[in-house]
Amino acid sequence: MLRILYIFLALVMLGIIVMAHEFGHFLVGRLCGIGVLEFNIGFGPKLLSWKRKGTQFALRAIPLGGSCMFEGEDEQNSNPHAMNNQPVWKRFLTVLAGPAMNFVLAFAVCVVMLDAYYYAEAIPVISQVMEDMPAVEAGLQAGDRILSVNGTEIANGAPGVQAVSEIIRGAGAGATIEMVVLRHGEQVALTMRPTAVTDAETGETRPQVGIVFDARTYTFPEALRTGGSYMVEVAGTMLDSLRRLLFHGEGLEDTAGTVGIIAVVSTHIQEGMSTVLWLMFIISLNLGIINLLPFPALDGGRLLFLVVEAVRRKPIPPEKEGMVHAVGLFLLIGLFLVLTYRDIARILSGGFGSL
Repeated sequence: MLRILYIFLALVMLGIIVMAHEFGHFLVGRLCGIGVLEFNIGFGPKLLSWKRKGTQFALRAIPLGGSCMFEGEDEQNSNPHAMNNQPVWKRFLTVLAGPAMNFVLAFAVCVVMLDAYYYAEAIPVISQVMEDMPAVEAGLQAGDRILSVNGTEIANGAPGVQAVSEIIRGAGAGATIEMVVLRHGEQVALTMRPTAVTDAETGETRPQVGIVFDARTYTFPEALRTGGSYMVEVAGTMLDSLRRLLFHGEGLEDTAGTVGIIAVVSTHIQEGMSTVLWLMFIISLNLGIINLLPFPALDGGRLLFLVVEAVRRKPIPPEKEGMVHAVGLFLLIGLFLVLTYRDIARILSGGFGSL
């Protein structure tokens, strides 16, 4: 029963991401004066419907995405508010708004994720003292703020942590380390001798006293500043992976379709809100990037046709554009079926954590 709940939550999360995409089209289309015939929340049978300002809104049974249908989107229409009668720039912005909204959602989720769960930097405050190590023998305690080491004043933040580490490494095993800490408003002087510790993974031996530093989280302004650069960094990694997949076939065995994504999300969603936010961030960002690819039937393909129309200063015949998008849609449906088959086969063999 709990597993079914996780699957449902995964469906809802994916639905929110896709709905953000469709809402982007809807919002900008409305602002541009384009008539919207339908706006559906979810798929399948209607549970609830209402009409407002000429648009039929509907809540449907399957909480996986939605759709936005514009007047004159795929056919000639004499209505002045029809999409086919709008200037190129209005249609371009309306199509672009879908992927753009996915980027907006990804950024918002990233800011919340950084502000609530990620650490901005380590600080020279002790969060843990290791047993049977010099620090605990010297009397160092969790919560102590290191003020100075061997006469060197320790700044707050990551530079202070780096300074403490460098002084201990520079002194070497067996050397005397004099440390002054702030404890409950009072300064306490401590003396310890680092001991040589060998890393089991790297085999590297270095002097340590046995302390773990605390860390501070991002403030909201810091999260806002960092969110954009972090999103650009992750997007760059995604684009590089996509390039290697398309041109070299790297990672082909790891690709997954909708079923696989639901399986992965439902498996990890129970790990906590930080994981939910991370998955939402990654999927929304990925959906925005994929939709901008200049492939027929995707938003990127439609944008390409609009660019060609702007350059030619006349539209491409609708029947020709429609044929190209139909071929693209056929290929996308084929890819969806292949990935779905692979996803189900992997689930049956124990992959994705199994449903």
